[in-house]
Amino acid sequence: MKKVLLFVVAIIMGFSAQLAAQGMEDFTNFPETGSSYNDGTFSGLDGSIWTYTQCRGDIAIALPTPTLGKNRTPTSSIQSGLISGGIGVLSFDYMQAFSTNVNLDVYVNGVLITTVTSNNEVNIVKNSGDIVINVPGDFNLKFIQHDNNAGQVSIDNIVWTGYTTTALPEPTNYPENFSATPSPFSIILNWDDATTGAQLPQAYLIKASTSNNITAPLDGTPVADDIDLSDGSGAKNIAQGVETFSFTGLANNQVYYFSIYPYTNSGSLIDYKTDGTAPSASSTTPNLSLIHSQDFNDRTFGAWTTFSVTGDQQWTIDTIHGIENTPCARVSGYATTSNENEDWLISPTLNLANYTSEIIQFYSAKNYTGPDMQVMISTDYVGSGNPNLAYWENLDATLSPGGWAWTFSGNIDIANFASGNVYIGFKYTSTATESATWEVDDIKVWGHQEIGIEQPKNNLTSISPNPAREFVKVSVQHPCELLLYSLTGEKIIQTHITKGIHQISLQNYPSGIYILKLIPEGYPAEVFKLIIR
Repeated sequence: MKKVLLFVVAIIMGFSAQLAAQGMEDFTNFPETGSSYNDGTFSGLDGSIWTYTQCRGDIAIALPTPTLGKNRTPTSSIQSGLISGGIGVLSFDYMQAFSTNVNLDVYVNGVLITTVTSNNEVNIVKNSGDIVINVPGDFNLKFIQHDNNAGQVSIDNIVWTGYTTTALPEPTNYPENFSATPSPFSIILNWDDATTGAQLPQAYLIKASTSNNITAPLDGTPVADDIDLSDGSGAKNIAQGVETFSFTGLANNQVYYFSIYPYTNSGSLIDYKTDGTAPSASSTTPNLSLIHSQDFNDRTFGAWTTFSVTGDQQWTIDTIHGIENTPCARVSGYATTSNENEDWLISPTLNLANYTSEIIQFYSAKNYTGPDMQVMISTDYVGSGNPNLAYWENLDATLSPGGWAWTFSGNIDIANFASGNVYIGFKYTSTATESATWEVDDIKVWGHQEIGIEQPKNNLTSISPNPAREFVKVSVQHPCELLLYSLTGEKIIQTHITKGIHQISLQNYPSGIYILKLIPEGYPAEVFKLIIR
């Protein structure tokens, strides 16, 4: 019924406007109706062949409706063929299908136009609003999940107007509050859109450089996206309304410079605002030291150990299927049939006492169905034996979606656990019915080395627990002065304590890393890194 009504509406519109100057796609010919995710093609109302990847058809805004999947391989998407006549303004309906929030990218001719979202709005139909594009000539549309964590989303009722040759004037104002915030190997840019003036921007161009030499773009000359800054420069086009972007894969301890230019139109009509002073920002990535690495290239586990809790299958070395066809660690519970297994790959002792801002990175690959591998950390594992006798906490890592796709874990923050010696564990499980294969490669642990923070060597004092929550117990064999500092150098506590065990309250202090200094009478001072959770 929906499709018939929309057709009638289109006929009516044809009498009141030039229908040839606009287009629509309501997925009348989309063939999927079930809950399985499939790939395929169909003829669009515009006459082009649309292509869909990993889409299902049972969660409808109004049947038929494609639903893009979450964490699929290849990434779920749907795109048109080449459509003639250019595109002016685009809008469409979309709906969050399950509990995971929507994060859907929209591209025109391979350029990111906007990203639409939906947060905790399951089964609520939303509209993108009018997205001004204004691209002449042949174009194609593509809707694709932003990343592996983007939730399932249904899309329907795509409508666009034709391209107009009347170019918009240059934007009136620059965005405000342009800032750059560093994190390990990445910098996050934020700004407030220009929302006042006679002409609002349609998009922004961010230019980046490792030198303070950024030049303004030229009207009529579009700048293509280039987010690889390894050659010292790059650029990114961002639609109005997004207000943030992260450059990743950056160098360690490197200063980066950024400028942002609003613009209207596209192609040869692109019009940048370059008068006055464009907002600029700079930031330096943290200076991190490589604490530990394991790439398995010597075809051994090195200092890492394996432990099989259940089942006959174990972690092994795969000699050819790692990153760039190098060796890697591999585990599978499949042998003729699926088998129940629990197998661990555990790091050597990692002494992080002299570091702050610690992170772990690795790559993983997966194929077949089965439970996800777990990435875990322990502060009380003894270094051998059954890991289940120790307490392990899960780490939030980005894992491979499957199809043997090597996937970067992201920068996994372990600073809250890094009080001294820790262990990293990769825990694999399989069942009698499901046994995925997992591979791990290129493991790295980084941290910022703190000058002057050393573990005590004379055993005159001790602190526990560490990490601590509401209190920490300090044991000293001599009277001493106790001082607690924040990482910025602010003195938070200074008190004199006598020989014995003292309980120090931490209830009034926020979570984070602190420096605890003990100065025994007649003995050298001792410094601890104390973590408050």
